Amino acid sequence: MKITDALLTPNKFSRPQIHLKSVKKIAVHYIGSAGSTAKNNRDYFEGLKDQIPDKTGKYCLNKDGTYMLYKGQRIDLRWVSSHFIIGLSGEVVQCLPLDEWSYCTNQANGYSISIECCHPDANGKFTAATEQSLAELCAYLCKKYSLDPIKDIIRHYDVTGKQCPLWYVPTKYQTEAVANARWLALKQRVAYIMGCGEVDKPTDSTVSYVPFKVRIIDEALNIRCAAGVANKAVGVIRGGGVYTIVEVAQVGSAVWGKLKSGIGWINIGDKYVKKI
Repeated sequence: MKITDALLTPNKFSRPQIHLKSVKKIAVHYIGSAGSTAKNNRDYFEGLKDQIPDKTGKYCLNKDGTYMLYKGQRIDLRWVSSHFIIGLSGEVVQCLPLDEWSYCTNQANGYSISIECCHPDANGKFTAATEQSLAELCAYLCKKYSLDPIKDIIRHYDVTGKQCPLWYVPTKYQTEAVANARWLALKQRVAYIMGCGEVDKPTDSTVSYVPFKVRIIDEALNIRCAAGVANKAVGVIRGGGVYTIVEVAQVGSAVWGKLKSGIGWINIGDKYVKKI
């Protein structure tokens, strides 16, 4: 993972230079503007320094002193930035030093590092390259600040309830179980990178939608207490059968599924199961 420095010019709207005393969380966001690039968004943050406030300090003026308008309505001043932006091809751009606040995660700004992620479509799904760089960047930051990836990587949603990052939060298009399974899989990938120092590159189709059913084709498939071969086996499935998977997680190159019964996790690779 390569990080490109493109620090913002100090200004009150996007780089206020407020000292970040400690880092307790890594906050993940999605850009919200489908198809925009890391450079597009970094330049947007930079351009905020040129905003001209009105006397109330709420609205933005043109250079001639008239109000900026959008569809006839006055445009609010914007205070926004993030420490990092990850682009569609996995490029990582750093906009702020790690010892300064970003204006990104509301009340968590004072104790978090923020990461904005680009996405090609309105559904908010990251490309495989973007998600891979996100996992690697989170692993780097968790190691740097001695954070627990499962507990200390958070969504904007976890702070304010905002549907961000969209692919990983409940919406009218996806249930809480689906969103949380995706989010857990990402955090487990971060944990794996931290433990092993490397991870096989995923593809855009690595993680399946849940719930779904699989037919066991392995003669004796271990059930483990958690995803990954390092975890304790709590049972064995013999003689095939059909099972429902309610969560998925990638650990290294293997994809694991949680059984609906709650007893544990099985490897759902093509060698062991066939998806129905």
